[in-house]
Amino acid sequence: MAGTFFGLQIGRSGIYTQRKAMETTSHNIANANTEGYSRQNAVIAANKPYMITSLHTPVATAQVGSGSAVTMIQQFRDEFIDAKITKETSTLEWKTAADDLMKQIEAIVNEPGTATIRDELDKYWAAWQDLANDASNSSLRRNLVEQTESLVGIFSDIDNQLRRLQGSPTWCSQGSIENQIQDTVKEINSIATTIANLNEQIGRSETSGNVANDLRDQRQKALEDLAGLVNVDAFYNQKGELTVNCGAHTLVQHNIFRELNISVKDGESFSTVAGSNGYPEFSDNTDVASAVITHTVDQRNITLTVSSVAQAHSQYSFLTFHPLTGPLSNFGITSGSFNVNGREFFLDAEKTTMRDLSQMLDSANLNIKASINESGQLVLNSSQTGTDYAIKTSDGTSNLFTVLNLQTDKAARDARFSFGDQEFVSSKNDVAGALDGVTLLIRDTGVANLDLRPVVTSGKLKGLLQVRDGALQTAIDDLNKLAYTIAVETNQVHRNGYGLDGVTGRNFFKPLEYVDADNPYKNAIQNLALEDHIKANLNSIAAAGGTIENATDRLRTFNGVGDGSNAIAIAQLKQKNFFNDGQSSFNDFYNEIVTEVASKSKKFETEKSYSSSLLTQLDAKRAELSGVSLDEELANLIRFQHAYNAAAKVITTVDEMLDKIINGMI
Repeated sequence: MAGTFFGLQIGRSGIYTQRKAMETTSHNIANANTEGYSRQNAVIAANKPYMITSLHTPVATAQVGSGSAVTMIQQFRDEFIDAKITKETSTLEWKTAADDLMKQIEAIVNEPGTATIRDELDKYWAAWQDLANDASNSSLRRNLVEQTESLVGIFSDIDNQLRRLQGSPTWCSQGSIENQIQDTVKEINSIATTIANLNEQIGRSETSGNVANDLRDQRQKALEDLAGLVNVDAFYNQKGELTVNCGAHTLVQHNIFRELNISVKDGESFSTVAGSNGYPEFSDNTDVASAVITHTVDQRNITLTVSSVAQAHSQYSFLTFHPLTGPLSNFGITSGSFNVNGREFFLDAEKTTMRDLSQMLDSANLNIKASINESGQLVLNSSQTGTDYAIKTSDGTSNLFTVLNLQTDKAARDARFSFGDQEFVSSKNDVAGALDGVTLLIRDTGVANLDLRPVVTSGKLKGLLQVRDGALQTAIDDLNKLAYTIAVETNQVHRNGYGLDGVTGRNFFKPLEYVDADNPYKNAIQNLALEDHIKANLNSIAAAGGTIENATDRLRTFNGVGDGSNAIAIAQLKQKNFFNDGQSSFNDFYNEIVTEVASKSKKFETEKSYSSSLLTQLDAKRAELSGVSLDEELANLIRFQHAYNAAAKVITTVDEMLDKIINGMI
């Protein structure tokens, strides 16, 4: 049975309840503009009533209320919407980062613009055409040199800007992609540490059954910030502890944090993001094969079986004549033409030694490294592996290769491998086409299991990696291929012509060496330059062509200083199709480079716009549920204030009643 003072207890519970409700409302108002905050509500419930019992009560006893209490502080949050916002935030930041970078690439390429590779290339071909009209004119020769240097300059400027944007592990300027990757990984690790700490705080705060709403808001905000940087997969275990995964890597497990790492294999390779220290090989048998994830895509575990490794072709001349010195005519070799890998050469056997022949082939960009061994033999090594790059030689009007009697030291061989029910043949050991986004590195025959599940599949980090290893690298490679082909094809024709001094067999551009056997165009622009003898002596420009004067002639004859036929032949290279299996000219190929950059930029822009619109809708949906309405909160504040005043009035009334009983009854 309640005592005489029980009314005070009921009034007291009302005051405490309404005060707590007003505090919750005040907290909502104070955080109306706090990012990530979700509205809270004090859940009020009646206290357990007591029974009125006595000797005179019926079987069904009456109940009397005992006031109210706040049972919990409810948080208005929809976990399903939160999960969708987290995922879409990751997608939006991925597309935004990629879109921003692609627009920077477009600005560097500068098409359409006033100073572009297309303009300089047209001027280069036009300079050759002008020279053909007056081959002995020194001013036209000077103009050709200046236009060529302008072309080399624009190639170099654009290549340098693209490489500065890309960055490298050993040299990454502020704002380069490599620099942004490093900064992003540091930020990811920092946020992941914050989430782990919040997990621990929440765990301690909720041990007594409470719900740490504000800490949970902070954790959700941190999780969404993390999702903007990298893909996250967050879930709770059976104990209610939060785990955050990035792909196959567990980033946060309750209060334990495992950082992401940036790993670099060597100074030439780009960094990669992994869940462990050391450059990831993704293979349990790196002696057979490993893999490099070039830009992140969803993959799987595969078993790779390698049956053969690609090998470069190697030949040497087998001559019984010794010593192998003096002109080639000493060995019975006649003057005339010969072919190597589809290129025609003219040989004056009486003026050419074995070493001269080696230098001639070595400087002709034939995918061949030519040298002389200790025995004086000519050694030819293909600079690329595979049967497609086997050395092909034939005699023309000269009997050069008949006499040299080339023998195979190493046969050209393709790499052959399989996974699942798919079989592949590649001319290279660095295979980039078998799996999208993955380069396989074939090393030996055997079996290797590859774990190709990437850590990064979304977020800003994905955009950075994807553009760096994808669109940007493709643009750099294609521009290098364009520059390489210009130099090689110009040299090929130029060597067949004559300068004003009557000398033939000279290059216009400096020969481009094969730095990487699997990527012959690598760094071509960095090494692109006019031959020193061209800059030192304009008369060495081979504008004149030669002709076979007599049926018995094996070598062409210089036609004189007025001949511009060789300059015409070089100018006509503009119209020839050297790209895409003979389908595209220089301008066509350059247009394809520009179009590819523009189309990818537009693609990311469209996807970014769609993702932004979807995220806006999700944010609006969450705001309906979790957002703070000041009008509603002010109305609640007034309501709770009146209830508080009424509860205080109850206490005053009960006090007056007790005063009457105690002091007024005599």
